[in-house]
Amino acid sequence: MLKTALIALALFSAASLAQDPNLHIYLAYGQSNMQGVAPYIDADFETNPRFLVLRAADFSDQKVGEFYLAKPPMGNSQSMVGISDFFGRKMVEELPDSITVAVANVAIGGQSIDLFDKDRNTAYLERMRSHGTTWWWIPLLNEYGGDVYRRLVEVGKIARKKGVIKGILFHQGEADYNMPDWPQRVKKVYYDLLYDLNLDPKKTPILIGELAPTGDFGWRNIAVKIAAGMIPNGHLISAEGCSVQKETDPVTHETFLLHYTREGYKILGERYAEKMLELLREQTVADSLDKMYHKEFVKPKLYYDVWKQALFIHLKKHGKTYSYQLTGRRKNE
Repeated sequence: MLKTALIALALFSAASLAQDPNLHIYLAYGQSNMQGVAPYIDADFETNPRFLVLRAADFSDQKVGEFYLAKPPMGNSQSMVGISDFFGRKMVEELPDSITVAVANVAIGGQSIDLFDKDRNTAYLERMRSHGTTWWWIPLLNEYGGDVYRRLVEVGKIARKKGVIKGILFHQGEADYNMPDWPQRVKKVYYDLLYDLNLDPKKTPILIGELAPTGDFGWRNIAVKIAAGMIPNGHLISAEGCSVQKETDPVTHETFLLHYTREGYKILGERYAEKMLELLREQTVADSLDKMYHKEFVKPKLYYDVWKQALFIHLKKHGKTYSYQLTGRRKNE
């Protein structure tokens, strides 16, 4: 009896740890606009059992690496409402009820892409410390274990065990307005993540959002477009029409335009979702065709008919040969 109970417990434990293909997980990273700065409203705390947060930083009684019902803050303790909140809500609204969506958000305001680069982050930290500009954000970095790239990989590995990483959400660039090779550095971090998480680049798109067009660094969207274009599975998310809020620096008292308003975040986050939904539909079609090919057809063969002066492709299905003419004049032409 005891042996039977132990076997049953082992099977239950294995099942609970098994990968769920209907759990779609997205890794999100960047600076303040990905962290989110819009104030909360009551509706933000209305949870949906199909929208989860994969904690990348401890918060209250929630622990790193665990899944919880998604509500702000989605990232570190200073996160408010931003792109990932509206992205997740739109995704579960549009996807079938069988699909659950989770987001792991690793973002810190004001930081360079170098903070996310596993080969440059140490030097970047040393440089920032020497400038005396780390006092306000080092506590947030410590919430991510002191290394945001390592934390991304850590939660990414958990995501791969529990579900399927469907894509990457990225928004950053204001801090690197004077970095000429920023697009190449964005590409490097993306490919480092693919390599360290053993992800297929054809099935793991990165969605790169524009900076606020009417903000102080809207002119940098040329570089954002270049970054998206350099990555075969990179996709530019337009921020056209996304409003920004006017803010004042508490130290210098200078005004700046960097962060989206709540409505701006909603439009942008839903655009991330709309692009991702489009990509999911395309991937579903590609997977179906691939499955049909491998299950029903043997490897196709090309054949050139000298008499008809035409190229044919021959396919076998259930022992029967099908021929399709690729070149030359057809009978009905």
